Amino acid sequence: MPTQQTFYLNCPTLASATTVFLDPGLTTVAPDGYYFDGTTARQQVGGILFPAEACPTCGTECKGTVEAPSLQGVYTITFDAGNTPTSVGAVIITIAVNSTVNGIKAVYDSVTYNQLSSQGYGYLAGTPSTSYTYIGASPNDCIVVGTPVSLDLYDWDGTTYIPVGTTSVTVSAGEMQLTAGNPDLCVMVIPKTNATERYINVTIVGICPDSEAVVGISCPLELPSFLGTYGVPTVSPEFFCNFPYNYTYYVAPVNGDGITLGLYDWVFLDSSGATVLPDGYYRALPVPAPYDTFQVQDGVIIAFHSYCAS
Repeated sequence: MPTQQTFYLNCPTLASATTVFLDPGLTTVAPDGYYFDGTTARQQVGGILFPAEACPTCGTECKGTVEAPSLQGVYTITFDAGNTPTSVGAVIITIAVNSTVNGIKAVYDSVTYNQLSSQGYGYLAGTPSTSYTYIGASPNDCIVVGTPVSLDLYDWDGTTYIPVGTTSVTVSAGEMQLTAGNPDLCVMVIPKTNATERYINVTIVGICPDSEAVVGISCPLELPSFLGTYGVPTVSPEFFCNFPYNYTYYVAPVNGDGITLGLYDWVFLDSSGATVLPDGYYRALPVPAPYDTFQVQDGVIIAFHSYCAS
Protein backbone atom coordinates (compact mmCIF):
# COMPACT_ATOMS: atom_id res chain seq x y z
CA MET A 1 0.00 0.00 0.00
CA PRO A 2 1.50 3.39 -0.90
CA THR A 3 2.32 5.40 2.22
CA GLN A 4 4.23 8.59 2.91
CA GLN A 5 7.55 7.89 4.65
CA THR A 6 11.05 9.32 4.83
CA PHE A 7 13.64 7.51 2.70
CA TYR A 8 17.23 8.34 1.83
CA LEU A 9 19.03 8.46 -1.51
CA ASN A 10 22.63 8.14 -2.63
CA CYS A 11 22.08 11.06 -5.02
CA PRO A 12 20.30 14.40 -4.68
CA THR A 13 17.08 13.25 -6.42
CA LEU A 14 15.16 10.06 -7.05
CA ALA A 15 15.69 10.57 -10.77
CA SER A 16 19.49 10.44 -10.38
CA ALA A 17 19.76 7.92 -7.52
CA THR A 18 20.70 4.27 -7.92
CA THR A 19 19.33 2.98 -4.60
CA VAL A 20 16.76 3.94 -1.95
CA PHE A 21 17.75 3.45 1.71
CA LEU A 22 15.94 3.43 5.05
CA ASP A 23 18.59 5.29 7.07
CA PRO A 24 20.63 8.48 6.63
CA GLY A 25 23.86 6.48 6.82
CA LEU A 26 22.81 4.59 3.65
CA THR A 27 23.45 1.20 5.22
CA THR A 28 19.97 -0.36 5.07
CA VAL A 29 18.48 -0.83 1.63
CA ALA A 30 14.75 -0.06 1.36
CA PRO A 31 12.38 -2.93 0.47
CA ASP A 32 11.60 -3.83 -3.11
CA GLY A 33 8.77 -1.79 -4.57
CA TYR A 34 7.83 1.45 -6.29
CA TYR A 35 9.02 4.83 -4.99
CA PHE A 36 7.55 8.17 -5.96
CA ASP A 37 8.71 11.64 -4.92
CA GLY A 38 5.88 13.61 -6.48
CA THR A 39 7.65 13.84 -9.84
CA THR A 40 9.50 10.60 -10.57
CA ALA A 41 8.38 7.00 -10.10
CA ARG A 42 10.93 4.15 -10.08
CA GLN A 43 10.84 0.52 -9.08
CA GLN A 44 13.57 -0.88 -6.82
CA VAL A 45 14.45 -4.58 -6.93
CA GLY A 46 17.32 -6.04 -4.93
CA GLY A 47 18.65 -2.60 -4.06
CA ILE A 48 18.76 -1.41 -7.66
CA LEU A 49 16.47 1.32 -9.02
CA PHE A 50 15.01 0.65 -12.44
CA PRO A 51 14.45 3.44 -14.99
CA ALA A 52 11.70 5.98 -14.32
CA GLU A 53 8.23 5.00 -15.52
CA ALA A 54 4.61 5.94 -15.19
CA CYS A 55 3.71 5.31 -11.55
CA PRO A 56 1.40 2.27 -11.39
CA THR A 57 -0.02 3.13 -7.95
CA CYS A 58 -0.41 6.89 -8.14
CA GLY A 59 -4.13 6.68 -8.07
CA THR A 60 -7.15 5.32 -9.88
CA GLU A 61 -9.65 8.02 -10.77
CA CYS A 62 -12.10 8.65 -7.94
CA LYS A 63 -15.21 7.41 -9.67
CA GLY A 64 -16.32 4.02 -10.83
CA THR A 65 -15.67 0.56 -9.39
CA VAL A 66 -12.77 -1.86 -9.05
CA GLU A 67 -13.27 -5.58 -8.53
CA ALA A 68 -11.12 -7.75 -6.29
CA PRO A 69 -10.69 -11.13 -8.03
CA SER A 70 -12.43 -14.23 -6.69
CA LEU A 71 -9.19 -15.39 -5.12
CA GLN A 72 -7.58 -15.35 -1.71
CA GLY A 73 -5.25 -12.40 -1.18
CA VAL A 74 -4.75 -8.87 0.08
CA TYR A 75 -5.70 -6.32 -2.59
CA THR A 76 -4.76 -2.63 -2.35
CA ILE A 77 -6.30 0.09 -4.52
CA THR A 78 -5.03 3.66 -4.44
CA PHE A 79 -7.70 6.17 -5.44
CA ASP A 80 -6.90 9.74 -6.49
CA ALA A 81 -9.44 12.12 -4.93
CA GLY A 82 -7.78 15.26 -6.34
CA ASN A 83 -5.63 18.04 -4.91
CA THR A 84 -7.24 21.23 -6.21
CA PRO A 85 -8.90 23.85 -3.95
CA THR A 86 -12.29 22.32 -4.78
CA SER A 87 -11.20 18.74 -3.97
CA VAL A 88 -12.90 18.72 -0.58
CA GLY A 89 -16.07 17.13 0.73
CA ALA A 90 -17.28 13.64 1.52
CA VAL A 91 -15.78 10.70 -0.36
CA ILE A 92 -18.22 7.79 -0.52
CA ILE A 93 -16.74 4.29 -0.69
CA THR A 94 -19.00 1.31 -1.33
CA ILE A 95 -18.28 -2.40 -1.13
CA ALA A 96 -20.39 -5.35 -2.24
CA VAL A 97 -19.28 -8.84 -1.23
CA ASN A 98 -22.21 -11.06 -2.39
CA SER A 99 -22.30 -12.91 0.97
CA THR A 100 -18.61 -13.88 0.76
CA VAL A 101 -16.35 -12.84 3.64
CA ASN A 102 -13.92 -9.96 3.14
CA GLY A 103 -12.08 -7.45 5.29
CA ILE A 104 -11.88 -3.76 4.39
CA LYS A 105 -10.24 -0.60 5.63
CA ALA A 106 -9.25 2.71 4.07
CA VAL A 107 -6.44 5.10 4.93
CA TYR A 108 -6.57 8.79 4.10
CA ASP A 109 -4.24 11.52 5.40
CA SER A 110 -2.77 9.04 7.94
CA VAL A 111 -6.21 8.23 9.40
CA THR A 112 -7.76 4.76 9.16
CA TYR A 113 -11.46 4.36 8.36
CA ASN A 114 -13.33 1.07 8.81
CA GLN A 115 -16.89 2.14 9.70
CA LEU A 116 -19.57 0.87 7.32
CA SER A 117 -23.33 1.04 7.09
CA SER A 118 -24.91 -2.00 5.46
CA GLN A 119 -28.13 -1.77 3.49
CA GLY A 120 -29.34 -4.90 5.25
CA TYR A 121 -27.93 -4.59 8.78
CA GLY A 122 -26.77 -1.03 9.47
CA TYR A 123 -23.61 -0.08 11.36
CA LEU A 124 -20.66 -2.47 11.06
CA ALA A 125 -17.20 -1.59 12.36
CA GLY A 126 -14.29 -3.72 13.52
CA THR A 127 -12.40 -2.97 16.71
CA PRO A 128 -10.04 -1.33 17.25
CA SER A 129 -10.86 1.42 14.76
CA THR A 130 -7.46 0.99 13.06
CA SER A 131 -8.24 -2.62 12.16
CA TYR A 132 -10.12 -4.22 9.30
CA THR A 133 -13.86 -4.74 9.32
CA TYR A 134 -14.74 -8.22 8.08
CA ILE A 135 -18.19 -8.40 6.49
CA GLY A 136 -20.19 -11.13 4.79
CA ALA A 137 -22.72 -13.84 5.59
CA SER A 138 -21.92 -16.02 8.60
CA PRO A 139 -22.68 -19.31 6.78
CA ASN A 140 -19.77 -18.57 4.40
CA ASP A 141 -17.23 -17.89 7.15
CA CYS A 142 -13.96 -19.81 6.86
CA ILE A 143 -11.90 -17.60 9.21
CA VAL A 144 -10.26 -19.12 12.28
CA VAL A 145 -9.85 -16.19 14.65
CA GLY A 146 -6.31 -15.81 15.99
CA THR A 147 -4.73 -18.15 13.43
CA PRO A 148 -2.17 -16.59 11.02
CA VAL A 149 -2.85 -17.06 7.31
CA SER A 150 -0.26 -16.42 4.59
CA LEU A 151 -1.72 -14.44 1.69
CA ASP A 152 -0.38 -12.99 -1.54
CA LEU A 153 -0.25 -9.19 -1.82
CA TYR A 154 -1.54 -7.34 -4.89
CA ASP A 155 -1.55 -3.67 -5.94
CA TRP A 156 -4.02 -2.32 -8.51
CA ASP A 157 -2.18 -0.47 -11.29
CA GLY A 158 -5.27 0.96 -12.94
CA THR A 159 -5.73 -2.03 -15.23
CA THR A 160 -4.84 -5.17 -13.31
CA TYR A 161 -3.51 -6.40 -9.98
CA ILE A 162 0.29 -6.68 -9.71
CA PRO A 163 1.72 -9.25 -7.27
CA VAL A 164 4.03 -7.50 -4.82
CA GLY A 165 4.84 -10.17 -2.25
CA THR A 166 3.20 -12.07 0.59
CA THR A 167 2.01 -11.21 4.07
CA SER A 168 0.64 -12.93 7.16
CA VAL A 169 -2.88 -11.98 8.28
CA THR A 170 -4.30 -12.78 11.70
CA VAL A 171 -7.94 -11.86 12.25
CA SER A 172 -9.06 -10.84 15.74
CA ALA A 173 -12.54 -11.38 17.17
CA GLY A 174 -13.20 -7.64 17.26
CA GLU A 175 -12.75 -7.36 13.50
CA MET A 176 -15.50 -9.87 12.75
CA GLN A 177 -18.76 -8.14 11.80
CA LEU A 178 -20.49 -10.92 9.92
CA THR A 179 -24.26 -10.95 9.46
CA ALA A 180 -26.88 -13.66 9.19
CA GLY A 181 -27.33 -13.01 5.48
CA ASN A 182 -25.88 -10.94 2.67
CA PRO A 183 -25.08 -7.47 4.06
CA ASP A 184 -25.88 -6.05 0.62
CA LEU A 185 -24.12 -2.83 -0.36
CA CYS A 186 -22.04 -1.30 2.46
CA VAL A 187 -21.21 2.43 2.57
CA MET A 188 -18.19 4.16 4.11
CA VAL A 189 -17.82 7.95 4.33
CA ILE A 190 -14.39 9.60 4.37
CA PRO A 191 -14.27 13.35 5.10
CA LYS A 192 -11.77 14.93 2.73
CA THR A 193 -11.14 18.31 4.33
CA ASN A 194 -7.52 18.53 3.18
CA ALA A 195 -7.53 19.80 -0.40
CA THR A 196 -3.89 18.92 -1.08
CA GLU A 197 -3.76 15.35 0.28
CA ARG A 198 -5.13 13.42 -2.67
CA TYR A 199 -4.63 9.67 -2.23
CA ILE A 200 -6.98 7.23 -0.49
CA ASN A 201 -5.70 3.69 -0.01
CA VAL A 202 -8.36 0.97 0.20
CA THR A 203 -7.32 -2.55 1.18
CA ILE A 204 -9.48 -5.64 0.78
CA VAL A 205 -8.56 -8.91 2.50
CA GLY A 206 -9.98 -12.10 1.06
CA ILE A 207 -9.13 -15.04 3.29
CA CYS A 208 -11.72 -17.56 2.14
CA PRO A 209 -11.24 -19.36 -1.20
CA ASP A 210 -14.47 -17.88 -2.61
CA SER A 211 -13.83 -14.31 -1.46
CA GLU A 212 -14.79 -11.58 -3.91
CA ALA A 213 -15.61 -7.89 -3.63
CA VAL A 214 -16.48 -4.91 -5.79
CA VAL A 215 -15.33 -1.52 -4.49
CA GLY A 216 -16.69 1.82 -5.69
CA ILE A 217 -15.66 5.38 -4.84
CA SER A 218 -16.97 8.88 -5.48
CA CYS A 219 -14.98 12.04 -5.88
CA PRO A 220 -15.34 14.53 -3.00
CA LEU A 221 -18.83 16.00 -2.86
CA GLU A 222 -20.98 18.09 -0.55
CA LEU A 223 -23.55 15.87 1.11
CA PRO A 224 -27.26 16.67 0.67
CA SER A 225 -28.70 18.76 3.51
CA PHE A 226 -32.05 18.63 5.30
CA LEU A 227 -33.79 20.47 8.11
CA GLY A 228 -34.37 18.83 11.47
CA THR A 229 -34.91 19.56 15.13
CA TYR A 230 -32.58 19.52 18.09
CA GLY A 231 -31.78 15.94 19.09
CA VAL A 232 -32.73 14.44 22.45
CA PRO A 233 -31.59 11.22 24.19
CA THR A 234 -35.17 10.33 25.18
CA VAL A 235 -38.51 11.55 23.88
CA SER A 236 -40.95 13.58 25.97
CA PRO A 237 -43.61 14.31 23.34
CA GLU A 238 -45.04 17.43 24.96
CA PHE A 239 -41.65 19.14 24.52
CA PHE A 240 -40.09 17.24 21.64
CA CYS A 241 -43.03 17.75 19.31
CA ASN A 242 -42.79 21.52 19.66
CA PHE A 243 -39.15 21.82 18.64
CA PRO A 244 -38.70 23.89 15.45
CA TYR A 245 -36.96 22.60 12.35
CA ASN A 246 -34.07 25.03 12.67
CA TYR A 247 -31.00 22.78 12.42
CA THR A 248 -29.27 21.82 9.16
CA TYR A 249 -28.03 18.26 8.95
CA TYR A 250 -26.46 16.22 6.15
CA VAL A 251 -27.04 12.71 4.85
CA ALA A 252 -25.01 10.06 3.01
CA PRO A 253 -27.70 7.75 1.57
CA VAL A 254 -27.57 4.02 2.17
CA ASN A 255 -31.19 3.03 1.61
CA GLY A 256 -32.52 6.57 1.10
CA ASP A 257 -32.19 8.69 -2.01
CA GLY A 258 -30.72 11.89 -0.59
CA ILE A 259 -34.15 13.54 -0.59
CA THR A 260 -36.17 11.21 1.64
CA LEU A 261 -34.23 9.68 4.52
CA GLY A 262 -33.77 5.91 4.54
CA LEU A 263 -33.06 3.27 7.15
CA TYR A 264 -29.32 2.95 7.89
CA ASP A 265 -28.45 6.23 6.14
CA TRP A 266 -25.42 8.05 7.57
CA VAL A 267 -26.27 11.46 9.11
CA PHE A 268 -23.79 14.24 9.88
CA LEU A 269 -23.42 17.72 11.33
CA ASP A 270 -21.33 18.89 8.36
CA SER A 271 -21.35 18.53 4.58
CA SER A 272 -17.99 16.66 4.50
CA GLY A 273 -19.13 13.89 6.82
CA ALA A 274 -16.53 14.63 9.49
CA THR A 275 -18.89 14.64 12.51
CA VAL A 276 -21.80 12.24 12.90
CA LEU A 277 -25.02 13.23 14.64
CA PRO A 278 -24.99 12.31 18.34
CA ASP A 279 -27.09 9.34 19.39
CA GLY A 280 -30.70 10.27 19.99
CA TYR A 281 -34.04 11.19 18.44
CA TYR A 282 -34.65 13.91 15.85
CA ARG A 283 -37.69 15.15 13.97
CA ALA A 284 -37.05 16.06 10.34
CA LEU A 285 -38.96 17.18 7.28
CA PRO A 286 -37.78 14.41 4.89
CA VAL A 287 -38.58 11.34 7.04
CA PRO A 288 -40.66 8.77 5.11
CA ALA A 289 -44.42 8.72 5.67
CA PRO A 290 -46.10 8.02 8.04
CA TYR A 291 -43.24 8.81 10.44
CA ASP A 292 -42.08 12.10 11.95
CA THR A 293 -38.95 11.09 13.88
CA PHE A 294 -35.70 9.26 13.18
CA GLN A 295 -33.43 7.59 15.72
CA VAL A 296 -29.63 7.72 15.44
CA GLN A 297 -26.98 5.39 16.82
CA ASP A 298 -23.29 5.49 15.83
CA GLY A 299 -24.12 8.10 13.19
CA VAL A 300 -26.61 5.81 11.42
CA ILE A 301 -30.42 5.97 11.31
CA ILE A 302 -31.58 2.82 13.08
CA ALA A 303 -35.36 3.42 13.21
CA PHE A 304 -38.25 5.74 12.34
CA HIS A 305 -41.02 6.59 14.80
CA SER A 306 -44.35 8.44 14.98
CA TYR A 307 -44.33 10.44 18.19
CA CYS A 308 -46.05 13.63 17.06
CA ALA A 309 -49.09 12.58 15.06
CA SER A 310 -51.70 15.32 15.15
